[in-house]
Amino acid sequence: MASYIEKTREVQTHASTQPVKVLGTTLETFDHELGAALLAAKVNPTSAAARRVAAAYARHGIFDKAHEYLQGAVKNDPKDAANYEALARLWRDVQMPYLGLSDAHRAVYYAPSWPVAHNTLGTLLQAMGQRANARIEYERALALQPSAAYALNNLCYSDILDGRSERAIQRCREALTADPQLRAAQNNLGLAYAASGRMDAAFDAFNLSVDPGGALYNMGVARMARGEYGSAVEAFQAAQAEKPSLALAAARAEQARAQLGAKEK
Repeated sequence: MASYIEKTREVQTHASTQPVKVLGTTLETFDHELGAALLAAKVNPTSAAARRVAAAYARHGIFDKAHEYLQGAVKNDPKDAANYEALARLWRDVQMPYLGLSDAHRAVYYAPSWPVAHNTLGTLLQAMGQRANARIEYERALALQPSAAYALNNLCYSDILDGRSERAIQRCREALTADPQLRAAQNNLGLAYAASGRMDAAFDAFNLSVDPGGALYNMGVARMARGEYGSAVEAFQAAQAEKPSLALAAARAEQARAQLGAKEK
């Protein structure tokens, strides 16, 4: 009951007070994918149709409408694991993973052999700081689907957090073999290389995951993580020069300068 009350409050907090307008028209009209999903859900109100509508609203950050459609999907089919998995991801993506944990467990309960459900549960556990338990779920997902790039990528990131950089590099490479277009794995590969001190390889990996400005920014973050504040300042400055719209680079450069100053005292 306490969890239900807290969820209700959070939905109300994120609720849209009026229809979203985009260039003088409603979002539903502006976004053709959303409009088509809404029409399909009206013509054939299945759980899958409701999830497509929810995904479209979530893409625009309209949490309450996404939640409304997912709750409708659960009501329509309370034993469909995909409904609970989608709800769990929604709570995770608004940075309240603890409120989606019960939904993630329900997804695993109704579909114990579905690797996606285990992976999603793992991401919520990791977001809550339970890295060991998260790894268990990622490993379960991988056992069910050995080529699951998403699970391999999450294991790669988990290895980075645990300081196993060489193992992380191997996992990320495996993820990219399974899905060469998985940018998150490419970015995590860069982080793994940086953690092992292979900065040239890290930069090459970052360049394949984001634009040149973003790659330089990521290098700045990696340098800061290694305590190389002077090099971090240079990377952030280069990122801002390459991509002036990347305002965060200037703020990070100031942080790195402050750290450098404190280190030199």
